[in-house]
Amino acid sequence: MLRNARYTALRTIKTLHTPIYDGSDLKTRQNLLHHIALLEKVLLSASYDRSMLYSGKYKRLPQIISGNDTVNVNYVMKEFLTSVQLAEAENPNVQRNPATKLGKIGLQMFMDCHQDNITALGTSLTNGLFERYNRNPTQEMAQGIELALTKVRTFLQDNRILVQEPHEIDQLVEKICSHNQKNAAAIKKVLSQLDYNLVSDDVVRVTRGRRTDDETEVSKGWKYPTGIIDSNEAYLRSLQIPKNNLVSVNSPMLVLVHDGTLKDANNVLPALHYAAKQKKSLFIIVNGECKGDALAAITINNNKNKRQNVDSQAIIAKYSARDHNGLTLQENVDFLKFLKLPQGLGSVYSPDFSEYVPSSASAAQFFGSLESLKATTGEAFLYNSGTNIQNAAMRTTVTLLVGGQSEFEIDHRRAELDHIINNVLCHGMAQGWIPGHGIALAKSIKPLENVSKQDPFFLGIEAVVANLTTTMENALNNLYGAHKYQAAKLIAETIFDPEFTTAFLPHRCSVVDRGVLEPWNKVDQTLGGVMTFIKLITTCDVLVTRFFDKPRKD
Repeated sequence: MLRNARYTALRTIKTLHTPIYDGSDLKTRQNLLHHIALLEKVLLSASYDRSMLYSGKYKRLPQIISGNDTVNVNYVMKEFLTSVQLAEAENPNVQRNPATKLGKIGLQMFMDCHQDNITALGTSLTNGLFERYNRNPTQEMAQGIELALTKVRTFLQDNRILVQEPHEIDQLVEKICSHNQKNAAAIKKVLSQLDYNLVSDDVVRVTRGRRTDDETEVSKGWKYPTGIIDSNEAYLRSLQIPKNNLVSVNSPMLVLVHDGTLKDANNVLPALHYAAKQKKSLFIIVNGECKGDALAAITINNNKNKRQNVDSQAIIAKYSARDHNGLTLQENVDFLKFLKLPQGLGSVYSPDFSEYVPSSASAAQFFGSLESLKATTGEAFLYNSGTNIQNAAMRTTVTLLVGGQSEFEIDHRRAELDHIINNVLCHGMAQGWIPGHGIALAKSIKPLENVSKQDPFFLGIEAVVANLTTTMENALNNLYGAHKYQAAKLIAETIFDPEFTTAFLPHRCSVVDRGVLEPWNKVDQTLGGVMTFIKLITTCDVLVTRFFDKPRKD
């Protein structure tokens, strides 16, 4: 008897699940703002004399962060975005939720458009304008918003306030730090040491101190951007970098410039012996890599001199044209002149072309000099007096060591001082100021009012006008406790006051006298980021997302 046998075959086809969303759909646009709306609530409630308490993953103590501190806010947002991505990767249900999935994409695009300048102004304008756009999603509406924001940016640029005199800057610092005169004194001391030339945000470093009082350290000379090479742990230990984080040489030292890869120990040993006999440290600049026997010989030499109490150590730094405005070592005449090489370019040692090896016999040909040096693995500061060189790398750098009674106080003051010096004063002194607390935006409403209702861009311009007062309303609420109707009255009086620098806070006053100023370029950058984000979202017809596999546990 024949029996029918049944064979069951299991086949599976795995596809890449890629949800596609319609960019013109109202729900899709609302979902893109899901996390940005949450961010707006956080920043509005934490700005203008209010703060958020943030506990980082590796922080033992929580940190108080102001919503106006864009540097730390951006750091918090990056950690938040990372946590959202991890939650999405580990939980497939989160990936299937359109609000969470699109909200993460919207937040990523928002942060990219604002380029590490996340502010309450940017989030409130973005949410407010998109709420208006969603009511009338037309091309004319988007163009009207862009046109109005462009006019606001032009108005603010034309009305910048310049504060340049030292006594005016000191008064402004006292007003900004009116709640903490210790901070004001520290900032004024730093500015006086810089002769009030705060040219960029990398001139002043604000770090933790080890005392209760604030201290400052001034470095003058050539800022070398690459610092000590960090490719070898044994070499770093020979300089005690893991322990001290810094190499500081305050006595005259020798300089050797090496063209090409430094690999052969025979090319550097005579120079090391000469430096040890002279009891001077040797600063070696390599136009290439330093590795192999040469690096081992330098490490051994440093350890030997340390054991024998010989005041000589070899410090290696790599030269890269990218860090010197594209100039190769041979083209950087100012730098070679600063190093006081005896024959200029002719003193650059090349194993392939130089007749002699740098040593005691050829010292007059190869060795330059430095008076002092401070270096980390990130950058170095070289000093030589009597060098009259006009170069952007020649500058004065001040390190502010913040003191306090506790670790919590030091961290809080360090963050606040860093924000005021490198995020407020630096940009305001260089680019100009505008009234803060959203006052400048309220003042910019007047140039937008004379628009006919028949204008095709009227609705877009009206949307911008309706949202320009949000920041000032939030400031009046957080700082002065003004309720909604009282804030509306004060905003209206401020708008109709003809003076650009006058506002009602809550009484009529000058924002310059009160120190209520903020850097113009920061607000301009925020408005530019809002314009870019709106243009990006309103021109997206299709959004393609992707599901990620859950990470495997090895």
